[in-house]
Amino acid sequence: MRRMLLLVLSALLAACATLPPPVSVDEAVSLSKQGVTPDALIAMMRESRSTYQLSASDILRLNQDGLPGPVLDYMQQTQLDAVRKEERMNEWSSRPRFWFGWRRW
Repeated sequence: MRRMLLLVLSALLAACATLPPPVSVDEAVSLSKQGVTPDALIAMMRESRSTYQLSASDILRLNQDGLPGPVLDYMQQTQLDAVRKEERMNEWSSRPRFWFGWRRW
């Protein structure tokens, strides 16, 4: 009984956990200008699981606005990771299955 109660309470507490709001591009620039270190800025982005879709001109503009190189590298990496994740999901969902008349090749 205790284990069940502990399990239910743990599930309820886990359901209440929320992510911090995503760090916007403009917010990242302003935080960088305020003196937040690149490592701290990357940690904030990682915690919020922000994904950035930046063009080459966006990266150039952000570099000119003073956003450090490691932060720009991390922002670009989030875009690559999102594309890879989407491709893995598409690949998995398009594979033939054993059920509904499909046979795995």
